[in-house]
Amino acid sequence: MASFRAARLPKTAATEARRPDRMSRNIEKLRVPVSLALIGCAPLEGRLSLAPNAELHDGPETLLERLNARTRMLPFHRAEDDAFLLVVRSQVEWLAAGPEVAPQLVRTLHYQHTREEHVRVRLAGGATFDGVLAFEMPHEFNRVSDFLNGDEDFFPLRTARGTLLVHKDRVLDVQIRGLAAGRHAA
Repeated sequence: MASFRAARLPKTAATEARRPDRMSRNIEKLRVPVSLALIGCAPLEGRLSLAPNAELHDGPETLLERLNARTRMLPFHRAEDDAFLLVVRSQVEWLAAGPEVAPQLVRTLHYQHTREEHVRVRLAGGATFDGVLAFEMPHEFNRVSDFLNGDEDFFPLRTARGTLLVHKDRVLDVQIRGLAAGRHAA
């Protein structure tokens, strides 16, 4: 049976210039403290990396933008053992920003909600969260179902412990409990 070996080019200035730099590049990121719940696991404490400049607005990328980006892997620095992990985005059940995190790092301040509803969200992993679902939708599509049927994978839920970013694919059901006080469709 024949064996094959990769052909090697002789070391020259031209071939060395084409080789990738073997040292990893450090890319500037903001490290934001979060609790991260992966499917079937206890929540992890650590820091999620965000870009210092958002693509669609002035200022840094937000946690919600990062979770709704089409990248598969999320850079996460686990607090318990100082390990750096690449977490599969589709396996995140929910994420909560630490209490010290500025609101503009959770979601953009440009977000102008037109409706707020009290809801109870039940997740496939067994967790249940009561909170307020605040959303911005055109008047004719200003229902909870319209909002949750949108393209984004994650949505913000304002709870007593802060804003949770919940993965729609992990939601079993949402019980609508009524309009939040003084909030109605614009």
